[in-house]
Amino acid sequence: MQNSQLGKMKTLTADVTGVLLAGGKSRRMGKDKTQMALSWQRLTMFERALELLQQNFPAVLIAGERPDLAKPDVPALPDIYPGSALGGLYTGLKAAKTDWIFVAPCDMPYPDQRIVERLLRYRNGYDAVVPRTPSGYEPVFALYHKNCLPQMEAMLQQNQYRIYDFYQRINIRYLDPLELPTGWQRSLININTPDDLARLKEERMTPPVVSIVAKSGTGKTTLLEKLIFEMKRRGYRVGAVKHDAHSFSIDHEGKDSWRLTEAGADTMLITSPAKVAMVKQNQNQEPALLDTISEYCQDLDIVLTEGFKRSSMPKIEVHRRERSEHLLCRGEEHDPSLLAVASDSHHELDVPVYDINDAAGLCDLIVKKFLS
Repeated sequence: MQNSQLGKMKTLTADVTGVLLAGGKSRRMGKDKTQMALSWQRLTMFERALELLQQNFPAVLIAGERPDLAKPDVPALPDIYPGSALGGLYTGLKAAKTDWIFVAPCDMPYPDQRIVERLLRYRNGYDAVVPRTPSGYEPVFALYHKNCLPQMEAMLQQNQYRIYDFYQRINIRYLDPLELPTGWQRSLININTPDDLARLKEERMTPPVVSIVAKSGTGKTTLLEKLIFEMKRRGYRVGAVKHDAHSFSIDHEGKDSWRLTEAGADTMLITSPAKVAMVKQNQNQEPALLDTISEYCQDLDIVLTEGFKRSSMPKIEVHRRERSEHLLCRGEEHDPSLLAVASDSHHELDVPVYDINDAAGLCDLIVKKFLS
């Protein structure tokens, strides 16, 4: 997050403790989920959840008897009433020194910062804020106030563990799909069984891709800039990929990064508080676009590319009459992946035609097709 965003989040979360639920036995999975690392991610699911909590909350604790996961600043506390999610919530809320806790599980591969922010925004006047989707409630990625403790304890002492029954006893605010950020379906996935894991590996949840194509000098980059600005203005996370048919270099001869690459590093990264840059050597063959996006763009809502006119991705063609009378994707070739045309002149086509400067209209189309 940028510094300004961090400042806002610190203000929002000064009275919230992050609680990582790790008291489950992973019986359905058959192995410890806290140690599972998805092959395309740099962290285990436990580490991803812990990172999210530590970035947002001044104090973090683990609810569950897991001394192997504890750190000097992240204690692990055995559940007071073991054996249920409600017991884990009670343990975390009882131990927290703040009025609120935000809970997260250790089996969520794509926990989303934006959902955290949204839940925090709606908490005033309520005892809990919980996402609610067509599949049900998401009780373990939610906010709870200490007002909940008496009702939790009363139920647990009577061996009642159903969180949904607990919700009937408190003043709760549900966040429904229209109030959740785009991409919530991906963010709220839990990995509970080997089948869940296999399905996730199969799908890889690649974000949708739209390619901006045109003949050279038509204005692809200009339109792409406007589209990125408009999508960001609407709150979407946007990736941009530019295709270069030739070899290129982003570092300059003589610089340290260039020297490390020249020395033979297969992957070279430069990190700073603001950015991370990576130079990764291809083995004399450009990887498939989908593979590249799957590897590097999993945390995005949409990827917009410049070029890739030979790909099968949905395309928006940019056209200027002074540059050419003919379109790339309609004419000698009929590209079935053409989504729309942005032009400075009139066309009768089988796809929508937008003014070349109508970034808002094109964004409406992209959102309707891929993000609704």
